[in-house]
Amino acid sequence: MNMSAAEDTTAAKKALEGFEPVKFQADSALLRELGERLVGQPHIALAELIKNAYDADATLCSIYIDKDQIIVADNGHGMTKTEFLTHWMTIGTRNKQDRGVSRDFGRNVTGSKGVGRLSAQFLAHTLDIVTVSKANRAEQLDAFVDWDDAIDAGKLTEAEAFYKIEPRTMSFPGNKLHGTRVVMSGLKQHWSADDIRDLGRQLWMIQSPIAAYGVLRTEDADPNDFRVELRSSSPMLVDTFERQMKAALENYDAVITGELTRQGDKARAHVKVIFRAGGVYSEEFEVPPLIEAAKWQIRVFRLHGRQFEGVKVADARDYFEKFGGVQVYDAGFRLPYYGVEQDWLSIEFDHSHRRNKSSLLPERLHVRRALNDLPTQGRLFGLVVIDTGKEARTADEEAKESGEFLKIQVTRDRLVANRAYTTLRNAVRWSLDYYASRQRLREEQNLNLQRPEEPSTDKVGRIQSLVMEARRSHPNDETLVELEKEFDGLSETIALEREADDAARSLLGPLASAGMAALAMEHESRKEMRLARQLLRRLRAAGTDAGDGRVAEIADQIEAWIERLESTRRMFAPLLDPDDRDHVEALALGSVLRQVAGNISPLIVGVEVDFEISRDLYLPPATFAEWSSLFQNVLINAANATLDTDRRRIRCVGGRTGRAAWVRIDDNGAGVDHERSAHLFEPFKRELNLSEERRALGLGGMGLGLTIVRMIAEQRRARVSFVDPPPGWSTSFQMSWSSAE
Repeated sequence: MNMSAAEDTTAAKKALEGFEPVKFQADSALLRELGERLVGQPHIALAELIKNAYDADATLCSIYIDKDQIIVADNGHGMTKTEFLTHWMTIGTRNKQDRGVSRDFGRNVTGSKGVGRLSAQFLAHTLDIVTVSKANRAEQLDAFVDWDDAIDAGKLTEAEAFYKIEPRTMSFPGNKLHGTRVVMSGLKQHWSADDIRDLGRQLWMIQSPIAAYGVLRTEDADPNDFRVELRSSSPMLVDTFERQMKAALENYDAVITGELTRQGDKARAHVKVIFRAGGVYSEEFEVPPLIEAAKWQIRVFRLHGRQFEGVKVADARDYFEKFGGVQVYDAGFRLPYYGVEQDWLSIEFDHSHRRNKSSLLPERLHVRRALNDLPTQGRLFGLVVIDTGKEARTADEEAKESGEFLKIQVTRDRLVANRAYTTLRNAVRWSLDYYASRQRLREEQNLNLQRPEEPSTDKVGRIQSLVMEARRSHPNDETLVELEKEFDGLSETIALEREADDAARSLLGPLASAGMAALAMEHESRKEMRLARQLLRRLRAAGTDAGDGRVAEIADQIEAWIERLESTRRMFAPLLDPDDRDHVEALALGSVLRQVAGNISPLIVGVEVDFEISRDLYLPPATFAEWSSLFQNVLINAANATLDTDRRRIRCVGGRTGRAAWVRIDDNGAGVDHERSAHLFEPFKRELNLSEERRALGLGGMGLGLTIVRMIAEQRRARVSFVDPPPGWSTSFQMSWSSAE
């Protein structure tokens, strides 16, 4: 039975029972209520309108802000009369959500709730729209809404907008004959520099990094090309906006510049590396005389820690995964082939093959393990500028005959892979290798490790010898007798500590290898995820073109799988961020535990995790990566122990007892033998009391988890053990430390 038949049956049944139908009504004040609740702030409201331009496949959106008026104009595909009436005039429409990607470029749409037009109501009292559809550039639709009148109408279904169709008189940004222009008059808010800065923070990620980014040599439109320009009667607002929109590009660590010139039968390349923290290095080297001229500038970015103008690290990484790499421009036109998607400089190839020595630099410039500091493409944004027309004109007759000069392929998306191209590629890569060598040299110069001149056992042995000599001279001196006993005990302690250190070091090799493998896998999976999302967008577009709803359903399932995989990757996040790996500080226990539990959520599905920890309880100073590794092991062990339990529960409790602070992690699982629990912290010891069915799943690891837990805890002067669990719980792991420290 379909829905309408069910409704008819319900209506008929209720009519027989004496019920009368009544329809729901929506008060027109809902326009204002929705605008305030769903939009909330002026910069979000204006950003929603600009994102509409992005979703309409615009390449340029122009904003004008005056004291009492805001104009937003774009050169997107515009709206037909039907689209205006069925989409724009319907609040909460799902057309974007159903489509998923933009009409022409296949961009992932930024809006899905259908409330963008409420932004206009939130910002101003009246609205004028002029829109010209790309499908019919001869006519335009003019519309007008007085929001105050619409709200005063009483019922939402009686609120009015006025429109008409007339011959086109309007042009749009970039001199396009199609697009949309929105004029909001009678502004309801004053726009400050802070509002404009917040607006830029909403928009910078969808904007192309440079103005000419999308001017392609193939003359095709570029889906990634989108720019926002702001004009205002207040120069301060314009400066603030431009600064925020360029924020991501200003967070660089170093700038690499290069220039290749030819004079007669000689050609040289000059390279300079300027480090933002100080230090300038430059070199010249000879190249084959196959190129008349080329220039490049490459910025190396620091995608961790505090970013410029409040940019989020994760956003910056996503931005450079989309726009990064080293681009090639031919006489001002970008060649589409080059960039982050193509490893034309063999950067990722060398990373994957673990190469640490440059094959291009001369021996005098080599620094040990220099290529370990070669930036990945996701940390680069660079431009190589050439002119193939000029190269053809200046090539000598021999080069013209052999074709050995820079020239573009017939596809117009890349250069011909001849000797001239190899010369250009090697020169640019030479400059990157030079940067890596200087960066490694700087780090080694800054590293000042003070190693002891002699082992502690030798020093203690010498002191023992002096004490023994003193005792021979004063055999009855009680102080010397006790001192000799203390040094005997100290020697034994040093020997035991050395044995423990040797045992720990024997574990560090396999652990380091496993960690490097995990990082390499994460790096590769990140690239694969980016490719998977591109293929998913193509699948959605193909489904839309074919009108097959089953394709959209399959795409949704694939997207859900990608999200699950992405959530699994979050477990490696503390290892990937240098701040998490290297920055030592006292972290709030509750925040750390909640974040770790969130990161490992794909591995503890179905487990209830409760927290009873006060906000003022702090862990001993350490890196987030250390505490993350420790608590990941403990929580996963606890979750595995509950696999045969109907209601799987973990509780994290923290508190203080005198001068000691502690955290206890309880679970209601299989439990451990408390008399034998101490040995579980030894390497390769395992005790997982599960059913045979669960054991067949291969749960558990190599028995190193709790060993790692103890190593980290002792490094940070904390103690770990299993303790008697409270009533209702099976196992309790506890870590304690001195809160005074």
